[in-house]
Amino acid sequence: MSKLRGLFFSLGLAALTGLMASEAQAETLTLSVFAGTDTTVAPIYTVTGATPTSVTAVVGTLNSDLAGAGFGAYSFSNLGGSSNNPGDNTVGAFILTSGNLTVTAGGAGEGTPITVVLSEGGFTLPASSSSLLDRAQSNVAGASMSSQGSTGMFTDATGASVSTPMITLGTSGGDVTQTAMLGTYTTPFTLESQTTLAMTAASSAGPGSNGFSQKVTVGATSVPEPASLVLMLTGMPLPLVVLGLIRRRRAAA
Repeated sequence: MSKLRGLFFSLGLAALTGLMASEAQAETLTLSVFAGTDTTVAPIYTVTGATPTSVTAVVGTLNSDLAGAGFGAYSFSNLGGSSNNPGDNTVGAFILTSGNLTVTAGGAGEGTPITVVLSEGGFTLPASSSSLLDRAQSNVAGASMSSQGSTGMFTDATGASVSTPMITLGTSGGDVTQTAMLGTYTTPFTLESQTTLAMTAASSAGPGSNGFSQKVTVGATSVPEPASLVLMLTGMPLPLVVLGLIRRRRAAA
C-alpha cells in the first residue's frame, strides 16, 4: 500500500512541476513599428506586454520616436495588440492589432510607409488545423492617398512557416480576409501580423486618419465526440498502468 501511495505521489508531483514550468515560460506579445517595409532592421519603437494577452504602446513615446526618425507627419492616437495565448480548441488561436494613425499635410515623411508588427510565440492550441486566416480592416477619412498592406505569418516549433497572401486596402477602406492552408505542424507555434501603412492628407485644414485592425487566426479544431474520446483515453499508457496496479492489489488481497 505504501509503495502504491508513493507512486501516485510521485506522479502528482511530476504533473505539478510540469504545470509550474509551463506557467513560468509564458510568452509575451511584442509590438514594434518599423521605418519602411523592412522588418529585419532595428525598429523605430518596440514594447512588450505586461501579460501574455495584451500590449499597449505609449503613444507619447511612440510619436516622439516617429518624429525623431523622420516621420513627423504621422502620429498615433492609440496602438495596441491582444491575443488568446495559448489558444483554444473552440475559437482557435489569434493575435489582434488595432490602432488609429493620423497624418498632417506637409509634415516630414508624409506618404512614406511605416510597418506595425505584432508577434507572440508559445501557442499550443489548436494542436492541428487546416487554415491560417488574416482579416484586415481599414476606415480612412481625410486622406488623398492611403495604402494599407497586411499579411499574417505562422511559424511552428521546427521553424516551418506559412504566410497568408497580402491584403491591400486603399483610400476607400474596407474589410478583407485572406486564407492560407496549414499542413501538419509541431507546437508550440508563433503568430505574427505585419501591417504596412502610408498616408497623405487631403487638405492642410485638418489631418487624415486611418482606424485600422488586423487579426491573424489559426482556425479551430473540432472537439472529439464522446465515443472517440473514450477510445483515445483507453489507448493511453497511463490508464493501462493504473489498471494493472489495481488488479495486482486485488490479487494480493
